[in-house]
Amino acid sequence: MKRMAKRRIVILFVAAIFVVGSYLFSPWSDLGDTAQPQTPKYIFIFLADGAGVAHLETTRMYNQVVHNEGLTTTDKIMKEGSVGLMTTHPADSLTTDSAAAATAMATGCKAKVGSIGSCANGTMPKTVLEVAKENGLRVGLVTNSTIYDASPAAFAGHVPDRKLYATIVDQYLKLEPDLLFGGGRDYFLPKNQAGSKRKDDNDLIAAFKKKGYAYAADKRELAAVKGPKVLGLFSLQEMSFELDRDKEKEPSVSEMTQAAIRILEEGNRRGFLVFIENENTDSGSHLTDVASVIHAYRDFDRAVALAYEFYRKHPRETLILVTSDHDTGGPGFTLALEEASGRQAKRMIATEKDLKKIHSIPISLKKAADILGRNPTSESIDQLMQNYFKGFTLAPDLKKMLLDHHIPGRNIYTDPIANCLGLMIANNTQMYWHSTGHTNQPVFVAALGVGADKFRGYQDNTDFGKHLMALVRDDNSGRLGTNPGKPSNL
Repeated sequence: MKRMAKRRIVILFVAAIFVVGSYLFSPWSDLGDTAQPQTPKYIFIFLADGAGVAHLETTRMYNQVVHNEGLTTTDKIMKEGSVGLMTTHPADSLTTDSAAAATAMATGCKAKVGSIGSCANGTMPKTVLEVAKENGLRVGLVTNSTIYDASPAAFAGHVPDRKLYATIVDQYLKLEPDLLFGGGRDYFLPKNQAGSKRKDDNDLIAAFKKKGYAYAADKRELAAVKGPKVLGLFSLQEMSFELDRDKEKEPSVSEMTQAAIRILEEGNRRGFLVFIENENTDSGSHLTDVASVIHAYRDFDRAVALAYEFYRKHPRETLILVTSDHDTGGPGFTLALEEASGRQAKRMIATEKDLKKIHSIPISLKKAADILGRNPTSESIDQLMQNYFKGFTLAPDLKKMLLDHHIPGRNIYTDPIANCLGLMIANNTQMYWHSTGHTNQPVFVAALGVGADKFRGYQDNTDFGKHLMALVRDDNSGRLGTNPGKPSNL
């Protein structure tokens, strides 16, 4: 009997150690309540537009080699949270645009290319941001694109055509998000004002102010502005590439994120949902501009780091999502045969020197193309190479393309001169691009915090939207309230 009693005591002691240990090493152990919360109070949705897995890995390699640093996205969010892959196809094709992709992520329904907040069957369910606002959360949109561009618009607007910019801005005024940061002042100005693209006399900046919004037009004003509601328009159209940004006047994505957290958190007991985008990972990829993409992603990751700091203070109440809407360009360092003639095959091998060479590029290819103009000369091309691409060689065939103004038009998405310079960089660094447009590659989803496990595994962008909607609705259904439209068979 004594032996059995001792055995029971030992078993109970071991069980007690197991229970206490599980509590101590749980992420919730420091908060005095063992019940893990089911829904987040604070939601960060980070979207690096056009950034696939290759963009992330190239930036991680660059940070490691050039700066001896890691990335918050990989070293914190992915290692401490959940990781998934997300398919991005729309309802009507194999490859998406930002409008259809962001609509799926914001509503849970498949959309056609070019449509904003509109399902393939024509229904327009509320977005997750609209539902969050109805439930008492404060909400915001942050981007360095125009604030009415496809990705932010899909979280707060409903139009059949993404180019209905004035309508999107008018819908923002009606919805009244607590915070709007980005470029695109042109569609807020009345038609008679310089730079306006509106066709009416409506002054949307004045209209927002009338509804109680504070207004910021540059970095200095952003640092001083106070909420609770803020409109920040920092450029007439798109904001600058990180490489070209006037750091005294124009805020970066990370600086806008810092201000957004400050404003949304102040005096807020209900929580918030904020969408934060870096558009230049996409626009840089369309230009095949690896340097601009890396610098854009580095600043995007600094914004993620700010959210991670917030999460450390509120681990039981915060969800951080880091992802993209689609891949642009399909980039990657290559190991390939440059010449296969004869017995000796000459290989193209990317090394750390190539990353350091990319680091030496001081301007975006957009700015380089602007410097050359539409009619470059041999002298202006040589001067550009000498001033901004030291150590790079411009192959004779590429120079001839620039001089003859005969750059192959096939698969040239945005700027033929910039794309030609992108080929020059590729030839010098072994960093090649599959395309100047979007691809159908799946993108990563990194999630940390309350509800992060829902985003694990191989899922569709409609699943992303449904999981997010369920968390905001505080239920497990992910229901949309209206028929989301039949997704494609993919």
